[in-house]
Amino acid sequence: MLIALAIAAVGLFTLNKSQSKAESIPIRVLESTAPTQWELVKKLTGRDILDEENVTLEPVQSVQSGGGTVSLQALLANNVDTAGSAWPAWINIIAHGGKIKALLGTIVSTKENKSGTSGLLVLEESSIRTIKDLVGKRIAVNVLGAEADYVIRQYLKNNGVSISQVELVVVPSENQEQMLRSKQVDAVAWTTSGGPYFDMTVEKGGVREIPGTRNFDTKGETVLYGIGFRNDFIDKHPDVVRKYIRAYDTSRRILYTEFHKNPDRVRKAYEEIATKKGSNPRMARYYEASSWTPKFPFIADKDLQWWIDRFTENGLLKPGQIKPTDIYTNEFNPLYKKNGVDESLNSR
Repeated sequence: MLIALAIAAVGLFTLNKSQSKAESIPIRVLESTAPTQWELVKKLTGRDILDEENVTLEPVQSVQSGGGTVSLQALLANNVDTAGSAWPAWINIIAHGGKIKALLGTIVSTKENKSGTSGLLVLEESSIRTIKDLVGKRIAVNVLGAEADYVIRQYLKNNGVSISQVELVVVPSENQEQMLRSKQVDAVAWTTSGGPYFDMTVEKGGVREIPGTRNFDTKGETVLYGIGFRNDFIDKHPDVVRKYIRAYDTSRRILYTEFHKNPDRVRKAYEEIATKKGSNPRMARYYEASSWTPKFPFIADKDLQWWIDRFTENGLLKPGQIKPTDIYTNEFNPLYKKNGVDESLNSR
């Protein structure tokens, strides 16, 4: 009997071990030369959040300056398993039959944070003073068909200007300041959500912001950006997806707390990791861990409905063609509870 128990125990151990390995399916992600939140949390706290959740990442070489649209295209093409983008790319892909789903909102626009308060920049001596002065001008954006493209369309429309009356020019984020200062473009938008290149340009001076061109001016408080997976990956590996989303949420909360306690310490960690990875350590000076805040734990229908309404107005969608829940679910969010979640979402 003891021998039988021992054999059974060995079998159980083997089974558990194989199940553990099976649950640790590698998740292919776009490689980042900049420090990731996982690396920052480990440097700051000693905690390996991915290891705690038994999550394994497999970096895939990415296209630099491609933006979220390219990331979602890589996801759709099965080149990676998870990716993120601003909502326009999600809506475009899903409306055309793409089988992907957003599971967590990761960038938000508020009245205070950089994602909500980074408007269109022009040179100090520019004749452009208002949105109406943009008629006939060239505006640099990081990619067409994404956040900046449609935000610009909206504030132009709100001021009686058609998108056909301006020229949007695709310029990589790192080159937009140079294009502005050399007067090859008249204004720069980047992604309309701020970032280090925006901050560096403002810091150097000689530029000013056009009133009414901020994300917050256009959409108010909202979730701007989501990460997610292909539907087939979610269906095959729901536990792996759940662990990844939990790890992501845990790490961003830690990073948010650490940054608000001591931003210099977090930026120092960023600089050290960037140096080790061979990326630009000067970017640490502009690092902000406030693109997301705990006030926005979930994605809400209204975050997507604003965009769906704009797409419908512009003839890019048929009325009723797509609804917010076709694009996202909060089911994998560790804070999600089926009873009461709507009340939480409606609070904002």
